[in-house]
Amino acid sequence: MKLIAILAAALTVSACASTTPQPAAGSTAPGTRASTTSLATGSSLDCTRPATAAQRLVCADSRLIDLDNRVEAAYQQALSRRGADTSALASAQRTWATTERDTCPQTADPHTCLLEAYQTRLVRLTIDDPATPTPPLVTYQCPPQDSPLTARFYNQLDPPSAVLNWKGDQQILFVQPSGSGARYGRQGVEYWEHQGEVRLKINGTTFACTTT
Repeated sequence: MKLIAILAAALTVSACASTTPQPAAGSTAPGTRASTTSLATGSSLDCTRPATAAQRLVCADSRLIDLDNRVEAAYQQALSRRGADTSALASAQRTWATTERDTCPQTADPHTCLLEAYQTRLVRLTIDDPATPTPPLVTYQCPPQDSPLTARFYNQLDPPSAVLNWKGDQQILFVQPSGSGARYGRQGVEYWEHQGEVRLKINGTTFACTTT
């Protein structure tokens, strides 16, 4: 009788083990975050083992993680586009990661730097997409240098953005709160338009510009 009882218990344990659900192949276990990996660049953002100080800051902030995912999605979409120069895209992505994103921990405001680095990369990838409508080009004259300032306003993006070109330098700015007029900015640069006049502030110097 004891032998029969032992055999019955063993069969019961075996049956219970066989019904335990197993994760599907390639799935992520509950409670873990899948890493965001770029196969073309060989880089990854693995929040279980962040490789750099910048990655540690990103992994600690849900908004930055969301931006990282959005940039990665836009990058992969660009790679898959017909006729895409994948080598140039991969090089640009590596350069952005190493010279813009990963240098942010050395700045005075690492969080804002990372936020703007991700937003800037997202805008660049988006406006390079032929499917993105190109807004009209607005031209201003900015004395005393008499250098023309051009701007395109991508207000359909998130966040709404302005792409400025002045003296051969491109600046991507993001919409800012404003009591009147339109204001865009980023660290060190501010654009404020009110009643046809633009004030452009770059690294502490303000210029008054007018439409041409």
